[in-house]
Amino acid sequence: MRLFEASSFEKYKELATSEPITVDLTADQQAVILKTHDYGLSALTEIEERLLLGLMFTLKNEIHP
Repeated sequence: MRLFEASSFEKYKELATSEPITVDLTADQQAVILKTHDYGLSALTEIEERLLLGLMFTLKNEIHP
């Protein structure tokens, strides 16, 4: 249950930059991306989910601090 309705994809595209971004990934971050790609979010352990969320936070801050 959400308190607020999710914003549209178009709204988020307005926040994105057309400039490339660069981030350094640890081996664990790379592994969790590969596992998520191969098996989906439901296959992640709790620790892996936290790792992926941390990576998403890092990417978010590079895109829109």
